[in-house]
Amino acid sequence: MADRRDVGSHFALRRIPKQERSRERIDEILKVAMDLIGQKGIDAVTMKEIASLSGGPIASVYQYFPNKTAIIATLYERYISQLRSILAGALPQINEAGGIADAAEEMITLYAKFVRSHPHVQDLINAVQADKLLEDIDIKEARQIADMFCKASEAFVPANLREEFVRTAFVMCHLTVSMVRLAIKVADDEGDQIVSDFKASIRHQLSRFVSK
Repeated sequence: MADRRDVGSHFALRRIPKQERSRERIDEILKVAMDLIGQKGIDAVTMKEIASLSGGPIASVYQYFPNKTAIIATLYERYISQLRSILAGALPQINEAGGIADAAEEMITLYAKFVRSHPHVQDLINAVQADKLLEDIDIKEARQIADMFCKASEAFVPANLREEFVRTAFVMCHLTVSMVRLAIKVADDEGDQIVSDFKASIRHQLSRFVSK
């Protein structure tokens, strides 16, 4: 098995597209791959099938992506870029201590809404977690989103509690993904209540860090 320290080499595009036609080809490959992952699960998807359904020879897929891991990683990078932009919208309300929990709740709401509006996102996350080369990438991204939240909040957290606050935010971001995965698998009413209960729990945990 490949060393995870070398995993970055598996993520990169073999060729960086410069022409519009090449960019369109990559977009079509990624779209088809995402649809197939949602329909069949990552293990059943083949590079040959991606090539066929995206309207080109298999060489045109390998021209840009060395393997399925690279395709999944590229899809995940695009998803994360979009998600960060969405979640950043909750951070401006942290202009006082009381805004920390409000922002956390808003981030949870935004993430749940995003996944419900884009059902294939959960399929993509499942694919990432099923790939041995990528299984830790979602943990890394949860940490980075938590860091984004902490940087906006730390001025209102006592210095002696900041290390624990960072850990709590990291766990919050990681567990939010699992919570939403559960919420979208049950009936809508129960799913809504699960999200609500989770937000209440997070608010309670964060309350102890707020400067009085």
